[in-house]
Amino acid sequence: MRPDTAAFRELDTLVRNLSDQLAGYRRRALSAESRTRELEQLVAERDGTLIEVRADGQRTNQARALLDAKVQELKATAELANAEVARVQSAFTAAAEAATPQSVESELSRENERLRARLTEAGEKTAQLGERLRFLRQQIGHGADR
Repeated sequence: MRPDTAAFRELDTLVRNLSDQLAGYRRRALSAESRTRELEQLVAERDGTLIEVRADGQRTNQARALLDAKVQELKATAELANAEVARVQSAFTAAAEAATPQSVESELSRENERLRARLTEAGEKTAQLGERLRFLRQQIGHGADR
């Protein structure tokens, strides 16, 4: 065999091996590009989801802040209501203590005294009006005599 034929065959074998290797590399590169596109789509979808999740989180935080403010408002209202209940309870206790038979009786006797005083005063005023009326009748009667 001639040395140039052996070199040519060796070169031919090397070129074929190289082409096979390049074809393998090309297949791997295309496969990697395809996988990269798939991963980029997943990342884009996840980013969209992440943005939605962040927006939901912000809305949740805003709602929580509003609820906290409402809770504080309700606590203040409850404190006012508790104070009003305490005031009403003390007024009720005072009224219940004042409603004992002795206190009712003493209140009635005081009211009777006030009414007797008014009745006496009304009687005196009636007597005064009667005297004035008698005086006026006398004056009218004397005026007719003249």
